[in-house]
Amino acid sequence: MYRVDVEIRLGVSKKQMDKAIKVMEKYHYFENWIKYRLGPTNLIVLFNLEFVDWLKEVYFNKDGFFLDREIHFLNARIRDLENELGISHYEKIYSYLNVKELKEYFGKSNSSILKAIERINKKIDCKCYKDGKLYITPTGVKWLDQNYYRKSYLKELLEYKKLLNEKENKND
Repeated sequence: MYRVDVEIRLGVSKKQMDKAIKVMEKYHYFENWIKYRLGPTNLIVLFNLEFVDWLKEVYFNKDGFFLDREIHFLNARIRDLENELGISHYEKIYSYLNVKELKEYFGKSNSSILKAIERINKKIDCKCYKDGKLYITPTGVKWLDQNYYRKSYLKELLEYKKLLNEKENKND
């Protein structure tokens, strides 16, 4: 779609669209969502339909948090790509981790991990003790990954989608 048509359809200004493009380039740097063509009098900017969907569902949608919308969008696109490529859905496997292992797994400080455990315990029961050490169950680790430390989870999703895009391009 032409950039001008997208701006009109979404009811956004040129400045808002420029900012959206900068955010998209930060997170989706590997996507080929924007094409540039030299027209007879000026530069023509074309947007991929997936980018238009991202603008509607993630960037200009103000329901909920940006990271949650981004994760939801990526999960849907990943499922579509997996179905298209005939790949079974990738499900990350989580295991029991103690505080020290959680620090290494998430790359966070001890206080951050303890605060996260305190917050998760309000939502779900995820603690257990083995050999006198506190462990977080796989369900708890998954919750921390997908709900508390969402930026690292988002990075994993982006890398996986990038891999799927490469496979799709090889098949074309």
